[in-house]
Amino acid sequence: MKNRQLYIDQEAVASLGLLQDGILKPVTHLMNQQEMEEVDATQHYKGSSFPISFILAPSGKINNQILQTIKPKEKLDLVCDGKICGYIIANEVFPIDKDQRIKLIYGTNNPEHKGVRNTYKRLGDFAVCGDFYVDFKDIKNNKKLIEDKIQQTNAKSISAITLSAKPFHRIHERLIRTALVKNDLIVIFLLKPYSNDNITFKTRYKTIKYFCDNFLLQDKVVLIPLENTYIFGGFNELIVNAIVAKNYGCTNLLVGKNFSSLGGFYIHDEFNSILDTLEGIDIKIDMISDFVYCEKCSTLVSTNVCPHGSHHHIKYDNEAIMELLQMGMMPPTILMRKEISAIVLQDLFPKRKEKLERINQRLSLNSGLLDDDKANNFYENLMNLYQTSSLT
Repeated sequence: MKNRQLYIDQEAVASLGLLQDGILKPVTHLMNQQEMEEVDATQHYKGSSFPISFILAPSGKINNQILQTIKPKEKLDLVCDGKICGYIIANEVFPIDKDQRIKLIYGTNNPEHKGVRNTYKRLGDFAVCGDFYVDFKDIKNNKKLIEDKIQQTNAKSISAITLSAKPFHRIHERLIRTALVKNDLIVIFLLKPYSNDNITFKTRYKTIKYFCDNFLLQDKVVLIPLENTYIFGGFNELIVNAIVAKNYGCTNLLVGKNFSSLGGFYIHDEFNSILDTLEGIDIKIDMISDFVYCEKCSTLVSTNVCPHGSHHHIKYDNEAIMELLQMGMMPPTILMRKEISAIVLQDLFPKRKEKLERINQRLSLNSGLLDDDKANNFYENLMNLYQTSSLT
């Protein structure tokens, strides 16, 4: 007799994979109703900070009907994109308050908020708990990459940096280099979204990998995709980042003071944040001050030490830099390395190839027909023309 089926999406599969492979310890299982209510009320689990209960509550009419008619210990197949990806042996089914849960995550129920809107669509009215399995090998492979690198280098101090890299710019480079000075190994977690973005994960991965391969010692850095599921949303992000980094084997977490979910505030001129409320997560948090480009200093500087006013500072606003790229413009090299800009532009405008070919031949920036690599070179050579300082 065939098992009945619950339909889940890739984001749910990834979230269950994190749980299954121990990346969310001390949470190691789907929570029942009592555990859900306790964690949501206290933001703690087994003496450690944990921002929200971990439950499985898939949306959809069919899922809703099945969850209301489950028999004790019934085994259900988990189906994603038309394929069986695992199973769950139902132990308990219970109703959830979607509005309350979403507000715990994002601090608001406003449907104009993208995270609220997306999470509300995929959250059902009932949750199910019990033993489960999902076919998701990425996490085990990533854990092995980090473990092997630690063993090869005998690293003792391992710092994690979590980036979205939309786009990857000079401040990101500075943060990574700063961490390398103080640590034996750097683990860069690149957030992998489950919704459409203005720059693809593949492109973002290529930009960071290019930087790591060409400008960093290879035995000092590991680049790891991190499933950016809704459990990282809103106020949860920083706490969950710390939990994930610890469970991946990191000893430190590098955080900038402008991190979106830091919730920073000052008491008697002393900076405080959500990190000061963490309990039971054995990882050191390294706070890094804001960086800007100062035209007087002619370099990247910390706002804590630069004596010049903000009118001399160029800020690294991700959205503004991304808008330049989406307009087809190369950002100045003080904002982004020209090779990185070239990778992004080539992927943002893949249909430009024929036009670039004609311009390339007429200007003689390089020879031959353009393949993808030569298209990147075209952007880089064009930037070199911008930087030509004299005709004499």
